[in-house]
Amino acid sequence: MLLRGLRKRCPRCGARGIWQTWFTPKPLCPVCDLRFEAEEGGFLGAMVINYTFACSFWIAAMVITMILTVPFIPVVPVIAGSVAILGGLPVWFYPRSKLLWAAVEFLTARSEPGYRTPTARDPRARDLE
Repeated sequence: MLLRGLRKRCPRCGARGIWQTWFTPKPLCPVCDLRFEAEEGGFLGAMVINYTFACSFWIAAMVITMILTVPFIPVVPVIAGSVAILGGLPVWFYPRSKLLWAAVEFLTARSEPGYRTPTARDPRARDLE
């Protein structure tokens, strides 16, 4: 389920096409009706995952750069690389972090006693709603 989230798919059924835009997911999965945001503000965990991923990648890049260039560290390329990593990587990872967090929430909700598996729906029934 976590790999489905990293691949920008529904954590429950693996369906594609759950994003309206790069920054806006649909509220429900079009196939299994899984609600991606359990409550208002429920994606704080996704922000933490995104921030941790970007900072970890940046720290690794900085350590490698420092090891390879000591004692003459090129300041301007390091700053440009830092801006590129910390500006671009969170934008690229944003949908993945949201669905990774939705997968974590789904795994947590599935362990609750009141959880029930979804019933199979007829795809033609959506036209009648």
